Amino acid sequence: MKFLSDLHFAIIGAGNIGQMLLEKLLTLHVPANQLSVCDLDANRAKTSAALAGCNVFDLTDLASCQASIWLLSVGPMATLPVLQTLSVHLKPGHIIISFAAAVPIRDLEEIVPKGVSVIRVMPNMPSLIGQGMNPLCFSPQTTKAAREISLELLKQLGETVEVRDDQMNWCVGLSGAAMRSILPAVEGMIRAGVDAGLGQEVARLVAAQVMLGTAGLVKHSSLSLEEIKKLTPMATLDETRVEQLFYDAAVGAKEKINQLQAKIIGDEINAS
Repeated sequence: MKFLSDLHFAIIGAGNIGQMLLEKLLTLHVPANQLSVCDLDANRAKTSAALAGCNVFDLTDLASCQASIWLLSVGPMATLPVLQTLSVHLKPGHIIISFAAAVPIRDLEEIVPKGVSVIRVMPNMPSLIGQGMNPLCFSPQTTKAAREISLELLKQLGETVEVRDDQMNWCVGLSGAAMRSILPAVEGMIRAGVDAGLGQEVARLVAAQVMLGTAGLVKHSSLSLEEIKKLTPMATLDETRVEQLFYDAAVGAKEKINQLQAKIIGDEINAS
């Protein structure tokens, strides 16, 4: 962890993802004076910085920020304009890590100077407790050092896999938005537990542990999914229908992000 604690980070975007990144960096013992926060809402940036005891900066005064690693956690529509503003301040050796959905790495790379490493991540909110799945991809000019830094940071958020940039929109449905797809199943289990008289807290614990244990069997055992199913032979629902439901959810998420990406790229072309 030591090499991360020697680096200067700037977080642009102090929403859920930005706040999570700030907290994780602090737990990695990155000194607060080596952390800077910016947000399009200046008051939110000041609040976030005050809570963490770190620096706050503004995009109109980039000279005040000494960071070499820039974590972009603004919304997708704002990502390219923010990076355009930031680009004049970037230097060879700097690292850009974008957490924005629907913004291709080629469009990020076109904006930054040569020698700047660009990394794209599809964030997943179980990362709040270090249990996330955050796929990433690297631009061709990403250095070995930049790869190591990004992987070390993402390790604190959970698991990661390297994918191609053209697979990242799929990752919205496979990891980024998948938590929202799974939660209704948890809600149904909790409701059944409450109806059984377990109480809300106990029912929630039971539902969560069943989900956690099932995921653990899938992740840590060599059993096939069919073999895992046979460990509990009683079928309680139409499994084929449920499987299709989750598949359709992933495909639907990809299609929505494809549409957003087309709008972002189209707006960028029209603005140039």
